[in-house]
Amino acid sequence: MHLPLGYTEQLVTPKSRRHTAAHWSFIADHVGTSIVLPDGCCDVILRFTVDEHHAPASISPIITGPATSPFSIDYAPGDGWAGLRIYPANARTLWGDQLSNAQDQILTGDDAVSQLPNLAALINTITPQTNIHDALLALPPLQNIDNDRHLVHQLIDLIHISGGQISINQLATSTSHSTRHILRTFRNMVGLSVKLYARIIQFHRALNLLQNANLSNADVAFECGYADQAHMIRAFKKFGGFSPSRIPSNLSLPGLPVI
Repeated sequence: MHLPLGYTEQLVTPKSRRHTAAHWSFIADHVGTSIVLPDGCCDVILRFTVDEHHAPASISPIITGPATSPFSIDYAPGDGWAGLRIYPANARTLWGDQLSNAQDQILTGDDAVSQLPNLAALINTITPQTNIHDALLALPPLQNIDNDRHLVHQLIDLIHISGGQISINQLATSTSHSTRHILRTFRNMVGLSVKLYARIIQFHRALNLLQNANLSNADVAFECGYADQAHMIRAFKKFGGFSPSRIPSNLSLPGLPVI
């Protein structure tokens, strides 16, 4: 079974996404550049090349920290990536005590294997007939056994449902926890502050509306809770590197559940 050319992504079911938020793959059939947008998540990735028979070779593991900044990827025909987007509450399970310094960090090769030793066994089992996507899905799921994991699951859901517009006080009221406990627990488990994670979700909702709804920039800014268009422009510059009026066509968009 071969991976399809181009970018594909599949969100997983709500119960399963407590381990993995999505799995995705990209195999290039032309020379180009893609802008990868931040989603606040970590990824476990295998980078590889394919020949004319789509057999994988030159496999290299990659682990990313919680993503908050855009970056560009250059590719040529036959370049490929397959990845697991880790559910945000499992960031500490992946990074351990290094999570506090993992924001926007990228580990490759032996460093990635040291962080997630199961990658070594996975890479050793890959043959020219292996579907790398399926091999990644066979990795043992990251198990978060922290007592506060259900609270962080609830916080993440509330942030997504609100499009990133919910306040810390509202989160505290909805979950019956103190704001101090929420702020400390979320950062400890996700690797980002509640505010920064919510801003990323707010940005993606605004981008989704600009691309898919017949709304003006002013209407989108109002709908998404920005103070004004200038506020929205600053957010787009930070998280996308572009302005709302000049959205690039070569975006790699994570399928975040924003409404």
